[in-house]
Amino acid sequence: MEDLQTRANTENAKWEKGLVSGAVYCGEPSHTSLLSEVYAIYSLSNPLHIDIWPTINQCEAEIVSMTAHLLHGGEGTGIVGATTSGGTESIILAVRAHLEIYGKQRGIFKPEIICCTTAHAALDKSCEMFGIKLIKIPCCPKTFQLDPLCVERKMSSNTLLIFASAPSFPQGVIDSVENLADLALRYNIGLHVDCCLGGFVLPFARMLGDGYAEKVPKFDFECKGVTSISVDTHKYGYASKGTSVILYRNKKLRRAQYFNYGKWSGGLYSTPTISGSRPGALLACAWASLVTIGESGYKSRVKVILDATQKVGNAVVNIPGLYLLGGNPHSMIVCFASDKTFDIYTVGERMAKMGWSLNSLQNPPCIHLCVTLKTAENVDKFIANLSQVVENARTESKYPSIDKKDGSAAIYGMAGTMPAGPVNELLKVYTDVTLSC
Repeated sequence: MEDLQTRANTENAKWEKGLVSGAVYCGEPSHTSLLSEVYAIYSLSNPLHIDIWPTINQCEAEIVSMTAHLLHGGEGTGIVGATTSGGTESIILAVRAHLEIYGKQRGIFKPEIICCTTAHAALDKSCEMFGIKLIKIPCCPKTFQLDPLCVERKMSSNTLLIFASAPSFPQGVIDSVENLADLALRYNIGLHVDCCLGGFVLPFARMLGDGYAEKVPKFDFECKGVTSISVDTHKYGYASKGTSVILYRNKKLRRAQYFNYGKWSGGLYSTPTISGSRPGALLACAWASLVTIGESGYKSRVKVILDATQKVGNAVVNIPGLYLLGGNPHSMIVCFASDKTFDIYTVGERMAKMGWSLNSLQNPPCIHLCVTLKTAENVDKFIANLSQVVENARTESKYPSIDKKDGSAAIYGMAGTMPAGPVNELLKVYTDVTLSC
């Protein structure tokens, strides 16, 4: 215990100081203590055994209901859903459900999904698992959105799903869901909205009214063509890591994500998600987080985050050599690139030396800050540090004797950058390091 506590104190210091992009979304001591207490109460529970822990089943139902209500899926709408282990599993299940309803039941043998190049890589994982062809459309170079006209041109009789983001992870841009929904309705195909990052931000931004609501276009079940939405409770829902919600337009779609096998000698086997046994304690924690913070609590936290995001965005615009990608921030992400007079990855590396853990992105080379409650407390420090680092980079770039270094980009989930090189080699290094750990 002493060893673990010592290690945890060291590892937690960085995010506790508010210098980390994303990763830890709340960090309030009282809330963390609450979740720890709730987890301890139900640490042995497993929703697979409803007869033993019916309360966990109730928690799951209420988590789904509360999340659906936020996204225009309240009573009378027919919206249903389930909890999962995270955004990746939610997306995988959505793909599985649409493959069954819009693919197999229609006799499609070469199914296709259309998405933007900014779509989360969990979709690539899903398509690889199910043998689906993924058609990627380059995002608009100005808005970084998925263009509905380009989507329509790529559609065929094999198309079963359009994949949209609200917002996308790289640039924090909300796709034109309303126009994409019209396409989905017209051609009678599915439309999934990846709202894993924005599910507990965008709805409350709308509730805040003037100055906030107008920045959030229609993105949820209010658009009739939307057939599924993934929302992470373990991000801005401030639940413990390992919970997400997948919502469907109707029960038929949700039923298609289930696995049932009736011939096993051990009895009838049926699971709603990929996992069999699941940690019921995490569902209890997610439920506790939602009911404790409540609507007013989420609204106040979202206001803090959006105000901080706007402040950073305004500052970036006024730093010579930097420019925003995707325009003025509409959510919690500020994404910026350099004007090519200096290497943007150098900026990321030097910010890391000053204690910051930012996300280095590629195609195009850029960096983003995902604003959380902790980083919101350090906005002025971030702006000052960024201004200093960029000024130094611009000054050095004026001297020809200083060699420009090769670009570098971070592997998703790793803040430290790695020298640019063949992708497979970089991934092999990452895999080897992970396995050795």
